[in-house]
Amino acid sequence: MSVYQAAALFFAVYLLLLARSAWKQGELKQYLASLGVVAALVAVIGAVVWLATG
Repeated sequence: MSVYQAAALFFAVYLLLLARSAWKQGELKQYLASLGVVAALVAVIGAVVWLATG
């Protein structure tokens, strides 16, 4: 397992633990909405960087 694979696994497990915690507190909908916003922001920033360097 490479360092990048280990980091991705750690990140995925962390997100799953956060989702489990939100579900237990009855806040899964808010968690998923926030996760979607963060994913969209990362995608926009990635697209801007990709266009600026390409």
